[in-house]
Amino acid sequence: MEYIRVMFSTVTLNAAFRMSAPLILGIAGYCFCRKAGIMNIALESFMLISAFFALLGSYLTKSYFVGTLFGIAAGTILSALYGLFTFHLGANGLITGVGFNLSGWGLTTMLLVMIFNTRGATNVGAVSFPTLDLPIINSIPFIKDIFNNQTILVWLAPILIAIAYVVMYKTTFGLRIRALGLNPQAAETAGVSVVKYRWIAMLVSGACMGLAGTFLSLNSLAMFTENMSGGRGFMVMASTMVADGNPLKAMLYGLIFGYCQALSLTWSSLGVPTQLIGILPYFAVLLVLFITNFKNLKKYGKIKA
Repeated sequence: MEYIRVMFSTVTLNAAFRMSAPLILGIAGYCFCRKAGIMNIALESFMLISAFFALLGSYLTKSYFVGTLFGIAAGTILSALYGLFTFHLGANGLITGVGFNLSGWGLTTMLLVMIFNTRGATNVGAVSFPTLDLPIINSIPFIKDIFNNQTILVWLAPILIAIAYVVMYKTTFGLRIRALGLNPQAAETAGVSVVKYRWIAMLVSGACMGLAGTFLSLNSLAMFTENMSGGRGFMVMASTMVADGNPLKAMLYGLIFGYCQALSLTWSSLGVPTQLIGILPYFAVLLVLFITNFKNLKKYGKIKA
């Protein structure tokens, strides 16, 4: 019974809302890549390197706002490099993505040692985002414990999802992006520049992954540790792929993965083996992928109901 109580406690739900934020921030941008027919597995490196440069920017200027700009710039530059390799130089996207991910881990570790003389930078003088207290919900007992004392990045995540949904399904730009994913040749024939819109989708994705990385290093506590992204880039990709690029649906999957991450923290206090707890978020990813693929097989008649 204690395990069930913890599953629905305000501590777990508060952590779930917070821990799903970097996933949702990344999802808001990567949905455009998915709809444009771009397969990018380098998201992990985008998030990790952006997290480092966000911390570095905050450390150098003592400003979390400048740190955020550093993080967004890092994500955007990385997406531009990825686009250059895959769109214009003919590089294989899968191999390029693997190279980016491996290089991201090595680069950030090297910079940590060079700049901070450590492989885990904490208490270096960088400034993190302050938490917000919302008076409007202070009188609601259960709700205030879940949604209060979060940073602005946590609240920005669902706002970006709403903006992404409106742009995707209510504007001409979104229509053209979706057309690229369905039939790029037909879109080109209709006068839509495939390269131009794929570049826009790629850069938007990079900027949002930069925000996601900024969250990791500057949300509440300013810190950076080796490989601190911990597979979140792949969770962003999985959420978006399962939702077929729909921002609202992808956000729901992001919330599920964030909840599993939060549950792994709260269950650890109950004596559950850490090895079992550690696989919980990734097991959730596999389970969602399996269920979605099973439904697709039934839909197209490849298995019997």
